Amino acid sequence: MREYRFQATNETMEALRKLRGAWRGISIAEHEVTVVLRDGQAVRVGLDAAEVEALFDAYRIRAVLEPNAGVLGVPVEDFIDGNNDIVLFTGVTWSEPQGSVKVEGMSEDSAMHFSGHPGQLSETADVVCITTDAFVVASAAGRGMLIRTGLRPGSIEVERNPEKVRAFLLERGYEG
Repeated sequence: MREYRFQATNETMEALRKLRGAWRGISIAEHEVTVVLRDGQAVRVGLDAAEVEALFDAYRIRAVLEPNAGVLGVPVEDFIDGNNDIVLFTGVTWSEPQGSVKVEGMSEDSAMHFSGHPGQLSETADVVCITTDAFVVASAAGRGMLIRTGLRPGSIEVERNPEKVRAFLLERGYEG
């Protein structure tokens, strides 16, 4: 198995740490989420892509801190007081060897690509890329928001439904 790493940068981790503070609002688009902080700065969250090998791409969470938000965002009551916690999650993207996965309509020399968490990694994986694919922000009141790479390449998903956030945390083995 060939293994690669495409994880969050120090710049991303520093920007995400700012989400611990008080929020003014949030703006959500298909490819980017902007959290406007009470101090006027903004944390822009999106994705970075890497061509790990020919026809094998991986995505990671990217965040940058900007001094001027440029947007106001929709207020998010759960996070306006600050004292939020943030947890980053490791994901994996892998490719199965040609012909090991049979799918109707695909030729025998095709390869299948999968994404998930490390516990889902197949023993027959040919190429593996370890990524930072998600994070959860939890408010002091105990409410959470999951932000992760989307199913469509380059998209980002935001989930605030408590049951779905809880299910994600349990699937990833988080007991915080």
